[in-house]
Amino acid sequence: MKATAGIAMTAWAVAATAAWFDDLKPQADVRYRFEHVDEEGRDERYHNRLRVRAGLTAPANEEVTLALRLTTAEQKNGVADPISGNRTLRDFGAKKSVFLDVASIEWTPRAMPGTRLVAGKMVQPFLTAGDYLWDADYTPEGVAAAWGVGELWRASAVGAYHWIQERSSDDDSMMYGGQLALAGRLHERVQMTLAGSVYAFTEMEGRPVFDWQGAGRSYGNSTRTAVIDGVTNTVYVTGFTTVEALAALDVDVGLPLHLFAAWAVNTDVDDENDAVTIGARLGRMSKPGSVQVGYDYRRLEADSFPGAFTDSDSFGGGVDARGHKLCAAVQLMKGLQASVSYFLDEKRLDDPHHYRRLQVDLTAKF
Repeated sequence: MKATAGIAMTAWAVAATAAWFDDLKPQADVRYRFEHVDEEGRDERYHNRLRVRAGLTAPANEEVTLALRLTTAEQKNGVADPISGNRTLRDFGAKKSVFLDVASIEWTPRAMPGTRLVAGKMVQPFLTAGDYLWDADYTPEGVAAAWGVGELWRASAVGAYHWIQERSSDDDSMMYGGQLALAGRLHERVQMTLAGSVYAFTEMEGRPVFDWQGAGRSYGNSTRTAVIDGVTNTVYVTGFTTVEALAALDVDVGLPLHLFAAWAVNTDVDDENDAVTIGARLGRMSKPGSVQVGYDYRRLEADSFPGAFTDSDSFGGGVDARGHKLCAAVQLMKGLQASVSYFLDEKRLDDPHHYRRLQVDLTAKF
């Protein structure tokens, strides 16, 4: 009897373990990049870079899901780049550091259909038009809540607060964000998305600039110097409460065509305060041989948004710049794709100089 019970318990444990394992959803990608940067007034630079990401999602129960992801990133004094997972190949083949990129708890309560609550270091919870305001590699930290209703036409709302800078003896810098969106079909081949957002940053004006390297880089924002606790710092001239409107169309023209446009303005300042992007993407990376091409234009004035969070590739990161991005990609085989991107930019809108960047990528993923 004891032997039978032991066998049954072992069988149950194995079955339970197998069921748990089957619910895991692992993901990983490795990207190898050749890059050439040509900025007026500086030496041209050629380098090779590597980005590796690995993660998984796993259900804790029928309502709660855990998400974990690790990534490579450049680091300085133990702090990793928040908006890029690239590591430049150098230093005699030295080992590359890996950092926590996503660690979140997601709750979708059955009692509140259409509701999703997320806490931790998360994937960006807001709908975005490209990456002109928020770099695609940025994973904010804090709490977000989302709600949606409808099928043919779906209305949704997202609210979040993100920790930006914690200060032990002073007020913290936070980002309180909200977004309302509406998405639905205008035609059997046309879907439209409209959204309005507010990103309100607290404790910015007069505070040291957000620079993960600790070098006082402003990423194009307007700054001044100020003495804080006996130390001279580079600080922001203005606060940031940026309001954004975006629109997107997805059209079936034989291939999927995605069109998008967005405009944003920082209401905390009267000048140099707006940003705009417009772009298109044709095709979808799916079966081997499929091709995707894209284009976007973006222009960000100096105080439109905190430059530390904008796309790190365009203009080399930051604001007070404008430019074009052209890209093309091909699915070489299952799990393997190649792509090329070219940036034709101008930095410093009042006194522009050219910035050119070529990226050739080979990416494997599962």
